[in-house]
Amino acid sequence: MLTKRFLYGLTLVTIVMCTAASLVQYNRWADTIRNVDEQLVFPKLSDRLETIAKIKIERSSSDTRGSFVIEPFDNKWGIREKGGYQTRDGIIRETLIGLSQLTFQEAKTKDPDRHSKLKLRAINEKESGATRLVIEDNQGRILLDSLFGKRLQNLSGGTPSVYMRKTSEPQSWLTKGELEIRNGVLDWLSVILTSIQRERIKRVLFTTPDGDQLKLTYDTTFERFEIENLPKNREIKSRFQLLNVGIILENLLLQDVRPAQLIIDPKLGGALWETKDGLIINLSLASDKTTNKLWASISATIKSNASEKVKKEAAKIQLRTKGWEFWLGEATIKKLQSTVNTLTKIKNSN
Repeated sequence: MLTKRFLYGLTLVTIVMCTAASLVQYNRWADTIRNVDEQLVFPKLSDRLETIAKIKIERSSSDTRGSFVIEPFDNKWGIREKGGYQTRDGIIRETLIGLSQLTFQEAKTKDPDRHSKLKLRAINEKESGATRLVIEDNQGRILLDSLFGKRLQNLSGGTPSVYMRKTSEPQSWLTKGELEIRNGVLDWLSVILTSIQRERIKRVLFTTPDGDQLKLTYDTTFERFEIENLPKNREIKSRFQLLNVGIILENLLLQDVRPAQLIIDPKLGGALWETKDGLIINLSLASDKTTNKLWASISATIKSNASEKVKKEAAKIQLRTKGWEFWLGEATIKKLQSTVNTLTKIKNSN
């Protein structure tokens, strides 16, 4: 007959053995994760960064972020579908370094039916959600071909993670690194056309479609724009509205871009800005009859007394804008077509 002391001893031995087994299993698991975590996903990429000549970003046909190709144009990275218009400064280097430093964190599912939860379905499948990244060198050899899916931010401020798998393999992974694959074309393009602060503005001249002119000046004392030659029977309707018209150049962003192909039509109006330090920005409009959109052409010139700094600024703007036409968005076009009547109202006789 088993004694209580024997049963207690047996129970204690069992607990110790189970605990030890769990610790061994945990240590094995921890070592596995640690070993995986130390491995680079693309170990050879860092040695080949200088040879990269093409980056393809592909998504399913139903994905509104679109597909496009990034490659060098005149020694600068540009987007083929936008005629080679240049990408944002540093974005290609940042992306390539992020890829070269990406490390494995944890193996995930091999089951294709479960890839959708990680946004890693093949891009030829409906509602894939994945981004396929293909990188080629200057000999046309493929250096990288992988799918990237759901991205996870580290809430404690650490390194973020992203789910990915190599396009030809079902095995998916949670990987870790400072990698952000931008969404649509606009997230990759150099979208800032001008960044001219209001304090520099000397005058703004808007020419309206009906041939009238709207002249603005900036009052540095009251830090606001004023309408020149405002009729005595009218007053400014909204200082906020007038300010938004005056500061268009503070953060003028393109919404789309293409090589210039339309004929400028003076009847559509336009605008001219002159700064106190001698920079002149001219904006003209042209109509695309197929889309009913107004596209803008932008040029930068200088006055004879402009400093070297202003000359360099004008040259940089010309580099971004010469030979191109831009869709600036409905809101900006509406501001460009402002008139005295849209910005003012009849004075109250009382």
